[in-house]
Amino acid sequence: MGSRSSFKNVSAKDFRFVEGGKTYRSVGELGNIKILIKESGSVKAPEFSHTRNRIYGIIQNGALKHLAFYDENNNQAAVIDLQHKHSGIQPHKHLYLDHSDKGIPITADEKKLIEKIRKEFKLK
Repeated sequence: MGSRSSFKNVSAKDFRFVEGGKTYRSVGELGNIKILIKESGSVKAPEFSHTRNRIYGIIQNGALKHLAFYDENNNQAAVIDLQHKHSGIQPHKHLYLDHSDKGIPITADEKKLIEKIRKEFKLK
């Protein structure tokens, strides 16, 4: 699993890793949701996915940090940030890598999905 901008050429569907690109390790799946962990360094939701319409749950220090949703072109469509506030909203989401907004409140269905992942993987 590559990190933000660590693929060679996503537009051409070339998902080989850039030398020195950040990597994540999969710790399991729950339906279409792949759960990833990065052992060290900064933890950000990947900009791209190898799989269309994928959802990634990203873990940091035993807690779910991000829930990232990808579109049919493998691009990040939305990310839910769980461990910090944005304009006083926690958790909150951003659309298409745009963090200039004030943060969008999450839906009841998104809350249920987050709790399902936390319970299944015993996360904070």
